[in-house]
Amino acid sequence: MEKNEKSQDTVAGKKESIPQLFGRNVRKYRKARNLTQEQLSEKLEISQKHLSIIETGTQFASASLIGRISEVLEVSPGDLFGGSSDGFQEIKNLCNIIISMLMNDVRHKFASLDSEVHEIKRILQEGKNPDGDPFSFY
Repeated sequence: MEKNEKSQDTVAGKKESIPQLFGRNVRKYRKARNLTQEQLSEKLEISQKHLSIIETGTQFASASLIGRISEVLEVSPGDLFGGSSDGFQEIKNLCNIIISMLMNDVRHKFASLDSEVHEIKRILQEGKNPDGDPFSFY
């Protein structure tokens, strides 16, 4: 990182605390949804003053309030902490592709095995080995 560049988690050259980062993101997503503090606080059933001190990072939200905020703002809790769910979604998509490939391989192997079992059943029902000779179990 260049000397003059600010990292995403800094404000005026100072590293933000987690409550400050969280509050900044709550404000950002609230504004992106065109909600005032009053409107969001009503939806969250908290006072506007409580929301204001959360947004400034003066006080941290409880775990249950974090969940309600993420639901109302339609973002993941990770997004409120500055993270992104994109990386998680990419990993989830890759896992689904791998699982699909494995399931196709298993289906193919079982289909092949099923074919062999049917051939064995047919041979046993005929009472002859593949050379045409009768079976001898002695």
